[in-house]
Amino acid sequence: MTLVRGPVRSEPPAIAGGEKAKRTPYGSAPRYGDEELAELREALEQNTLFYAQGRKVHLLEAEFAARHGAKHAIACSSGTAALHAACTALGVSPGDEVIVSPITDMGSIAPILYQGAVPVFADLTPRGYTLDPAAVAARVTEKTRAVIAVHLWGNACDLSALRALCDAHGLFLIEDCAQAFGCAYDGRPVGTFGHAGCYSYNEFKHISCGDGGVVLTDDADLAHRLRLSTDKAYDRRPAALLRQPAFLANNYRMTELQAAVARAQLRKLDDIVARRRRWCGALSALLAGTPGVTLPEPTPGCDPSWWFFLLRVCPEALGADADAFAKALKAEGIRNSAHYIGKPIYAYPLFTDHSAFERGPHPYEARDYTRESCPVAEAILETGVMLPVNEAFTETDCVEIAAGVRRAAAWFASGQGRKG
Repeated sequence: MTLVRGPVRSEPPAIAGGEKAKRTPYGSAPRYGDEELAELREALEQNTLFYAQGRKVHLLEAEFAARHGAKHAIACSSGTAALHAACTALGVSPGDEVIVSPITDMGSIAPILYQGAVPVFADLTPRGYTLDPAAVAARVTEKTRAVIAVHLWGNACDLSALRALCDAHGLFLIEDCAQAFGCAYDGRPVGTFGHAGCYSYNEFKHISCGDGGVVLTDDADLAHRLRLSTDKAYDRRPAALLRQPAFLANNYRMTELQAAVARAQLRKLDDIVARRRRWCGALSALLAGTPGVTLPEPTPGCDPSWWFFLLRVCPEALGADADAFAKALKAEGIRNSAHYIGKPIYAYPLFTDHSAFERGPHPYEARDYTRESCPVAEAILETGVMLPVNEAFTETDCVEIAAGVRRAAAWFASGQGRKG
């Protein structure tokens, strides 16, 4: 998708009485269809929806592993479950520390706490919004057990540096790929660089089965522990059939119905990611050089899959903060939201008040999260304005959104949008 950027329209933006830039309804398309229905019918005709007795979960796992060039894939009930299973299987235990991003979903954090471990937050890169390896290195202590690399917005972390750092310190690297279906780093799919790579089939991800997850690994022993970690540590192999758990694990099983839909969705992934890349590439080109606005920047070596498009405002150059700019874009008819998750995770009451559990000690209570500081992450959230991305968005959507962003930015930068 190659679009030519025209001049910024001279009339005032919509917030100042001008006509909306976004005049055309956003493109949309059905997410599920005949392919999913056919898979569901086959699943129902098996007369079982239990993964160990049916075919769909095992087929999904084989197909998912093959597509990513991994030796093993273990399906589960959600992306959070995938991360918790990885923490469990890798032996994350009470008192351990796990380094993680402060800008992510609680699904990246809850598994650490449930294992009795302590989340330690490291700062991010200012335009890639992923873990800064130098910041991670500064957080490593003798208690550190693992690093969870969150590939935010479909952009990979610096996996070469993080894997080298983990190997040097004897740490496990867990990749959180929930927002990064189809993302590639150095020509390889993300999820294959760490000891475990965790994906989410949540309704709002690139592909979905309502809810579901998958963990990738090349380690056969770890794959077995991951299977146990998703099924109460019950060994359901025909030669074993044991219900005598040797460690604590949850019930995170995927059903045959979830796997049926997930298989059909997986076949659509390449087209979905290709469309998102073309659309976001065109939008980036149209927005290049917009005064007071910086655009997301992929990690070197990464071909991102664009779950969302998070730009940042520079209030001094723009003459407006993120809230004012977001309000102006909404007036233009452009879908957006300021500040993404609002605050870094460590500023949530769960951490500042140590309120994870009603009573009883937890190792994370010894860490004073009110003193936690990740200045880059805080600045990203303070100045960030997020534009949603969908593979059904059209060229017209791209042109109109870019026109609205550029016109609003030019208006603020000219001083006309300043109060007083």
